[in-house]
Amino acid sequence: MEISIRKSSETNIISLSGSLDIYTSIDLKNFFEQNIDRTNNNVVINLEKLNYIDSSGIGMLIKQLNYVQELSGKFFIANMKPAIEKVFKVAGLTSYFQTLSESEFTSQFP
Repeated sequence: MEISIRKSSETNIISLSGSLDIYTSIDLKNFFEQNIDRTNNNVVINLEKLNYIDSSGIGMLIKQLNYVQELSGKFFIANMKPAIEKVFKVAGLTSYFQTLSESEFTSQFP
């Protein structure tokens, strides 16, 4: 999995590509610990290039959502592919995460 970050005003846009699974989820945790803090706490996770996610990956996204909320930040997930979105729906997580469609993401974070 590859992780990249860019800033748009007061928001960190973290793009994931490849697979978020049992083997790579710890990389996401370490990335958050190194890059997200109280002064830099709003996050959008861009899943546009994510091809696969398993339960470990979803668990790690939940942990990072909780981490950002503890820092009083906002956390969004954007650009889910249909297969990824289906996993979120089956797990009952579509109401747990705030999501942005491709058009919402593009208009808010050009």
